[in-house]
Amino acid sequence: MRAIGRYEIHGVLGRGGMGAVFKARSPVLGRVVALKLLRPNELTLAMWGRERVARLFRDEAALLGSLRHPNLVDVFDYDDTGPWPYFVMELYGESLGSVIGETYRVEAESRRLPVPRAAGYAAQLLAGLARLHYAGIIHRDVKPFNLLVSDDDVIKITDLGLSKVRGESFGGPSNVKVGSPYYAAPEQEDDPDSADARSDLYAVGVTLFRMLTGRLPEWGEWSVAARAPELGDEFDPVLERSLCVTPGGRYADARMMAEALDGALAAWRRRMDGVCATSPALLCPRCVPEGAELPRRRPAMVGVHQAREAFGLDALWRPTAYWPGRLTEVDADLVRDKAAGLTWVRRAAPYAATWEEAGAYVAALNAGRLGGHDDWRLPTVPELVTLLTPEPVGEGYCQPATLTQPVRRVWSADRANYASAYAADVELGYVTRADFSCPAAARAVRSL
Repeated sequence: MRAIGRYEIHGVLGRGGMGAVFKARSPVLGRVVALKLLRPNELTLAMWGRERVARLFRDEAALLGSLRHPNLVDVFDYDDTGPWPYFVMELYGESLGSVIGETYRVEAESRRLPVPRAAGYAAQLLAGLARLHYAGIIHRDVKPFNLLVSDDDVIKITDLGLSKVRGESFGGPSNVKVGSPYYAAPEQEDDPDSADARSDLYAVGVTLFRMLTGRLPEWGEWSVAARAPELGDEFDPVLERSLCVTPGGRYADARMMAEALDGALAAWRRRMDGVCATSPALLCPRCVPEGAELPRRRPAMVGVHQAREAFGLDALWRPTAYWPGRLTEVDADLVRDKAAGLTWVRRAAPYAATWEEAGAYVAALNAGRLGGHDDWRLPTVPELVTLLTPEPVGEGYCQPATLTQPVRRVWSADRANYASAYAADVELGYVTRADFSCPAAARAVRSL
């Protein structure tokens, strides 16, 4: 398939029972977008019928296109003149599911996020849901993979295909479950029509718990014993109430839950300020042995199935051992890591860039002979790994950032194939694969 309507197709981003999402390019402007095509499988058609799935698809596009909010995905084109309709959205390189490392084995362990980032994502999710609920829309499928993450770290709620508009009934087969296992509220599992705003807040509670602990909560209840001991107890009331098995025990609305979450984060920050005032920063628990072989310098193409072993990563794509990361200042522009044999440009490119643009940025540094050198390059994954630190635990939050500029995902020179390359999340401490067109930071390095 080379085109859908007037959009050139450049790859598949995902498939499901209702159709597929493609990476596409718009005519004239050349903007890279995500195109969602309705093309249901036979089981879906047999269950719902063509007329109903087409209406649900059109309603999803209309809902997303009619609402304006920073935490909702924006739909800016729709067409139903072909065999199947499609709509067009902004393309984002990550979802919260990919950030935490969730897979099709939902119950498997995922990456924990630093407390401020987990609470910040949950607050953005609640802000977007507040807008939906105000419009009389219940999402009914809140989960990490339906929450896209922009290059400036903004959560974007998407996939309203299972949403319910005020006064609407489910009208589907009685044995069909609406929502995703582990995230759907108990009452929604039993009766999709009974879902209300509090059902979405249950899913927010599950998502928050997962971000904070790397695990799913026990079904239908909050247990203090299930909480990571180093997390503290500030978030216990928020989690206990949002995960209440009955809707009446949960927060009445998203704004009320957001206020409670904000108070919990403020209390956690006060406690950590005290901890960091009296405790030294923790060194990495699994350090690269002294005198270890220097990280690879030359770019390589490494297939996804070989990447973890080739890069020395665990099942969640985090380093199995960490470099000390002791950077010393060279001058206002450069810092040096003697252990890894590297000099880094202190500041990344000022704006997120595609992989090709990141290469052009480095070429410009060489043309200007930054620091008197013309051998700057994008780092390999093993070189980026020298910047990563373990997920913070307890006093680990007292450890200063390796590089102070607030960038998160950074391009490497290593490719996964001819359409994607690897990047490292230098804040959350893992490696990921990203499409060339997805924006990420560009940071240059050279060998000592």
